[in-house]
Amino acid sequence: MGRRSRAREREAAAAAAGPEAAAPAPPRRRNWARLLNPFKFRRLDRPRARAVAIGFGLAAVALVVVGWLTEDAAWFSSAMFLAILAVVWGVSALLLPKLDRPD
Repeated sequence: MGRRSRAREREAAAAAAGPEAAAPAPPRRRNWARLLNPFKFRRLDRPRARAVAIGFGLAAVALVVVGWLTEDAAWFSSAMFLAILAVVWGVSALLLPKLDRPD
């Protein structure tokens, strides 16, 4: 049972099923919550992770300033959440290997 025999079996099954079964699958919807997870398995490079960490850090600082100006404590909880995300992304950026750029 090598790759070639399994490929032949799949081709035979696809030919027997007819043309309507060979239609391409619909594109997957994007889940925006998956973009915030630095631990999922994907090709992530260090500069992107660092940029996301800086973005979350700046957003946390902005929310702290808004909370300070409005004197409303509700803004600080959101700022703490963004600060935690900034730290997680920053640590993941430190643990990622450096890219080998071809020159």
